[in-house]
Amino acid sequence: MSALDNPAPPSWEEQVKVQVRRRYDRMANENTFRPGGAERAALAGYPKEKLKKLPPNVADTYSGCGYGLAGIDFAGVSLAIDLGCGAGIDTLLLAQELPKDARVIGIDLAPKMLERVNANTLDKMASIISTVAGDLERLPIGDNKADLILANASINLTTNKQLAFSEIFRILKPGGQFFARDLVRTAKLDAELAQDPGAWNTSLGGVIKEDEWVKLAMDAGLVNISVSEHTPFGPVVAVRIEAIKAKDA
Repeated sequence: MSALDNPAPPSWEEQVKVQVRRRYDRMANENTFRPGGAERAALAGYPKEKLKKLPPNVADTYSGCGYGLAGIDFAGVSLAIDLGCGAGIDTLLLAQELPKDARVIGIDLAPKMLERVNANTLDKMASIISTVAGDLERLPIGDNKADLILANASINLTTNKQLAFSEIFRILKPGGQFFARDLVRTAKLDAELAQDPGAWNTSLGGVIKEDEWVKLAMDAGLVNISVSEHTPFGPVVAVRIEAIKAKDA
């Protein structure tokens, strides 16, 4: 009997990625986003006037854990990348904030989410925004390309965060900025929750402690790392994380 007749079962990591992709593809395809997205986005800090400038129903797809663009200096940014862009709320807002001739790339594991981004990209943004299906642990971007990387509630979904941070460092230009809105935990997850691939769908299975975030970023080579704006988020805490790639890196 050949290996093709009796294939090896998928690894735990593969199971997680398949379930995450399926969940978000289904959410995009069936429009089953959590109700009240626009209201939650406003409560999370998204300026209402900016939400109103988005195409219809985009704000309702909000699934992040904070206003990702707060406090970012967009001057000098020629390429911004939105990691785990989902239906594109931050991607579209980025396109409105960037200097003339800058570009935005939205990357997501779920192709159906990218279809939503493309469908909502206004004609005047078509030359600014592009989308790529990809895994945050193996980013389809060349070395030293991005001036700015944004990640909103997406790194918690990765199974190998060390690889994800290594990829973030690799694709950032020297002097490039990294901003994330994500979740941290203050206590140990139940083993059953941490090991259940299905738990990662709800963003809980992959939540790590704050000091682990800092160590991962530091080990990858990022500097000026800070974690701030701690906000209760169900059983965990939402935070803002920022760092840079040193100019001499």
